[in-house]
Amino acid sequence: MNQRNSVFDRWSDRVMDLDSPAYGDERERTVFMEASSFGLTIGLYAGLAGSVVSAAFGLFLVPTVLLALTILPAAATQWYARRRGVHLNTLAEEGGAKSTLVNMVAVCTVIALTFAAMTYTVFAGQPLLPFPSVTVTPGEGLLGGMAQGAVVGGMVGAVAGIIGSVVSYRKANRGR
Repeated sequence: MNQRNSVFDRWSDRVMDLDSPAYGDERERTVFMEASSFGLTIGLYAGLAGSVVSAAFGLFLVPTVLLALTILPAAATQWYARRRGVHLNTLAEEGGAKSTLVNMVAVCTVIALTFAAMTYTVFAGQPLLPFPSVTVTPGEGLLGGMAQGAVVGGMVGAVAGIIGSVVSYRKANRGR
């Protein structure tokens, strides 16, 4: 394994904390890494789908941000593997897997559709699909009440997550 020791390498090692017992035994670690890859893949496809849909409604900033956020994890994965002596593009090229080809064609097709929708908006002066008019007045009507409940519920859920994490950490370390 070819591992360099730059600031980013040390930072990534600290963030990943791969020696942590939280990863479990070898089987659990393998499943955890597979699950992480699955979650990353779903996140990438969700970002791509969001970019093409928002581009169809004539937006420019949202699809651009979503595409950037979709590319960032893929680029980070490439960087991380390369720093540890594994070249993912070489693996994909030498593997000759049909699934790799299908995934690449699907991703590039969605990116092309996103830019095609943005191109239509630029040249036609209108979005490909009309944007539905949604106005939310806090506290008024069902949508206003739902919006208020959602933001307060999200904040309460996040605070409960922080408290639960601290309690779980303390419980796990009580016997040590």
